[in-house]
Amino acid sequence: MLGSLIGLMAAMSFAPPAIPGSAPATIFSQSLPVQAAMVSPRRLTVVRTPRRKDPDNLGVVVTGNSAFVADVASGGVLFAKAPHDVHSIASLTKLMTALVLLDTDKGLDGELTFQASDFDNQSKPVFAVGDTVTRREAFTALLVGSVNASGEALVRTSGLSREQFILRMNQKAKDLHLPSFTFVDVTGLETGNRGNAADVAALTTIALRQDEIRKAANLPEVVVTPRGGKPLGIKSTNLLLDSFLNKNPYKIIGAKTGSLPDAGYNLAQVTRDAKGHEVVAVLLDSDNHFSRYRDVKIMTAWAFDSFEWLNQ
Repeated sequence: MLGSLIGLMAAMSFAPPAIPGSAPATIFSQSLPVQAAMVSPRRLTVVRTPRRKDPDNLGVVVTGNSAFVADVASGGVLFAKAPHDVHSIASLTKLMTALVLLDTDKGLDGELTFQASDFDNQSKPVFAVGDTVTRREAFTALLVGSVNASGEALVRTSGLSREQFILRMNQKAKDLHLPSFTFVDVTGLETGNRGNAADVAALTTIALRQDEIRKAANLPEVVVTPRGGKPLGIKSTNLLLDSFLNKNPYKIIGAKTGSLPDAGYNLAQVTRDAKGHEVVAVLLDSDNHFSRYRDVKIMTAWAFDSFEWLNQ
């Protein structure tokens, strides 16, 4: 079940791994009031951090310049590599865009029609100028296929100006105690959208608590049919949906990819095992398209194999 103390890793200052079986209180001390408001009454008891089976098993080697793995239920940090170094996050930006869209009065109701201003010169277009789809379909395309035009069209028709929307994205980061984030555009095409791996992990778990985001974030493909047009198949950008992490005993709860020539290759993902334990893994600034998938797969499998969950 998503939601928990990890939801606000935001204000934490990175600390050494907690003593086995103890709660990571020092990590969350700055954001406990917010955590208490977000955790349901039946989850107000402290959840114990998973215990490392072999103290000498310190982690794995990854290609990304920053990496972060944590237990979702307790917020316990399981593995970290430069977790507070700030990087361009590319299309991981869309997780914040999705959250702010859900907060607007317009939300996902109604339809939108794509305009020329919604399209950029950097990505292959999925939709065409004049296509009309429901806002919910555009939202799903934004998260499944990372369709930039969907994000621009949704923001344009949100009832806010683009500038107002970006201001809300930055304010949302502050409200969620995610201090490393800076947003300058709504889809992640600008390298000025920046954050660190720990805050990306928190944002990912927070976003996946929203039904509309969670339902889209693990779909292998979605078919959208513009009004009066032909069906358009939009495939997920997450190659791990075809991996063993999405087969029994594991299930991918949701993920988001992102890449830019100047930002490297990024991936954030939450995976659940057969006992209901969930691990969030983030890799930022990897050196190629495929290494990010390999590294998140390795980090997630290592976490499930190397730790044991107590009294859960």
